Amino acid sequence: MIVTWVAIAACVGCFLLINRSLSPIDKAVELGALLPLRVKRGEYWRLLAAGFLHIQPLHLLMNMYALYSYGSLERTFGPALFGTILLLSIIGGNVLSAFLGSEDAITLGISGGLYGLLAAYMVLLYKLGMLQQPGVQSSLLRVLIVNLVINLFPNVSRQGHAGGFLTGFAIAMLVL
Repeated sequence: MIVTWVAIAACVGCFLLINRSLSPIDKAVELGALLPLRVKRGEYWRLLAAGFLHIQPLHLLMNMYALYSYGSLERTFGPALFGTILLLSIIGGNVLSAFLGSEDAITLGISGGLYGLLAAYMVLLYKLGMLQQPGVQSSLLRVLIVNLVINLFPNVSRQGHAGGFLTGFAIAMLVL
């Protein structure tokens, strides 16, 4: 699970760097937080960099737990495809967030990539014919309910989650 561990290390390292600063928000912006106006002015690197930035400990812990849980897909997809889905879904989620979200929002976190991995997992289950199994259905339903509830909380980038999901879905449909 080399890609999983590298992504976790990058997120944790950025979190520590951000939170050692006297102004964590300013440090996150400096490191690449997604700011729609800056992206529209050409700072496209933020579309990827923001995925590895977290300010709040609970946000980091929840995302790292989810990333670690999805890490088993790295064995199934292989590191190259897993990493491609993760990175392109971060970008896809942040593109949607930057162009359909609030102009003044600051967006952080790897959740667009996580939603992309979820979508790819669902495509895999479908293509393997496993969605017919009651155990798989109930497990997947629980995951989907938790993710729908998360999107009801304030300060959550629903556009980022949707964009990541759609990106992961598209990639998986093309290559699986």
